[in-house]
Amino acid sequence: MKQHPKITVVIPSYKPGEMIFQCLDALMHQSLDIAREIIVVDSSPEDIGPAIRNVHPEVQTIHLEGRTLSGRARSIGARMAKGDVVFFTDTDCVPDRDWLKELWTYHQAGHPVVGGSVVNGTPRSIVGTAEYLLEFNEMNPWAGAGEVQAHPSCNLSVHRRIFDAVGYFPDFMKGEDTIFCDRIVCRGETIYFNPRAKIVHKNRQGFVHYLKNQVALGEGSIETRRRTKRHGHFLVKYPVLVPFIPVYRTLIIGKRLVQSRVTLFLLYLGLYPLIFLGLVAYTWGFIRGPYRSGLSTERGIWNSKEERH
Repeated sequence: MKQHPKITVVIPSYKPGEMIFQCLDALMHQSLDIAREIIVVDSSPEDIGPAIRNVHPEVQTIHLEGRTLSGRARSIGARMAKGDVVFFTDTDCVPDRDWLKELWTYHQAGHPVVGGSVVNGTPRSIVGTAEYLLEFNEMNPWAGAGEVQAHPSCNLSVHRRIFDAVGYFPDFMKGEDTIFCDRIVCRGETIYFNPRAKIVHKNRQGFVHYLKNQVALGEGSIETRRRTKRHGHFLVKYPVLVPFIPVYRTLIIGKRLVQSRVTLFLLYLGLYPLIFLGLVAYTWGFIRGPYRSGLSTERGIWNSKEERH
């Protein structure tokens, strides 16, 4: 008789290509021996479910009509989850063999929300490494363990009771995980960072894609800082300071990397011309975000009543 799953892994997907099979292969060879289920929520134009089930018949797939943002896809998967804890990762990530074990151990110790570290999956690409240092500097494998205020959803695990308390991920542009985490912290719950729970992230390696992603991150950043007390929220109150975002982020990221690992900081300095262009692109996204998002501050986080329940 098939065991009832204790954990559920949810993966949002859109045109993942072959990368999704690397992710699924890694999930099939985890060191944690526990009943689990894997749900892929895909909104690609062509249903990738048959191709996935042909290789991994035990994986559940949901095909959505029309492009769906990652936040909503995660929420759909979490609602369907049968496990007590829902683990989230992305199609461009390859979990370490002990990924589930490291996160599950801390849930067993009483932590309701646990996140892990992100490893640079494109170390030979200067563009990919620049993106990694900009986007995941706070959650690198050498960062100290402990409670954090927010965590990226590519390596996050959440006990189901948290969804009952704060709702699911908002149907939102980049930054929906920051808003979700802020609601958790505001409810008095904690988010614990365990750097030993590693996933390898395949970063963008094309220069244009790199810049476009930084613009999109900036667009999401202005909206998340309107709704949370995330560091840098003062920029919303004092927009005259927005042009200084590259300087502000340069210092913040540099400090984090120095505290984590000196070699990361030296790499940061060596790639700084490319990183600076990314910072400028991010700042441009921050400036134009309110005009591109279609979300006004009056509408709040949630796009519909459905996302609250």
